Amino acid sequence: MKKLFIYASVAGLAAGAVYWLCKKSKSNTAASQMVDQKVNFETNAQEEENSQNAGVVEEMYQAKSESEQAVYERHAEASSIMKDAYNNIMEDFVEDFSGENDTNEKNENKEVVIDSESVSVMKDIDSISDELDDLLK
Repeated sequence: MKKLFIYASVAGLAAGAVYWLCKKSKSNTAASQMVDQKVNFETNAQEEENSQNAGVVEEMYQAKSESEQAVYERHAEASSIMKDAYNNIMEDFVEDFSGENDTNEKNENKEVVIDSESVSVMKDIDSISDELDDLLK
C-alpha cells in the first residue's frame, strides 16, 4: 500500500508537472504573440515616422534650394544696378583736366610774398626747434 501510494504520488506529480509545463508554454506563446504584435506596431510606427521625416527633410532641402536661387538672383540684380551706378558716376566725374596744367604754370610764376610777421613766426619756430634739439641731447 505504501508502494502504491508512492507510485500514485509520483504519477500525480508527473502529471501536474506536465500540465503546468503545457499551461506555461501556452501562456508564453500568447505572450510572445503579444510581444510580436507590439514590435510590429512599433516597427510600423517607426516606418511611418521615418517616411514623414523623409518628407520633411525633402521639403527642407527644396526650400533651401529655392532660397539659394532667390539670393543668387537678388545678388545678380544688385550687381548690375551697382555697375550701372558706377558707370554713371564715372561719366559725371570725368572732366577735361587739360586746363589744370595752365593754372599750375601760373602759380609757379607768381612770387611768394613774405611779410615781417611771417619772418618773425619762422624765427620763433627755428628757436623752438633748436631748444627741443638741445633738450634731446
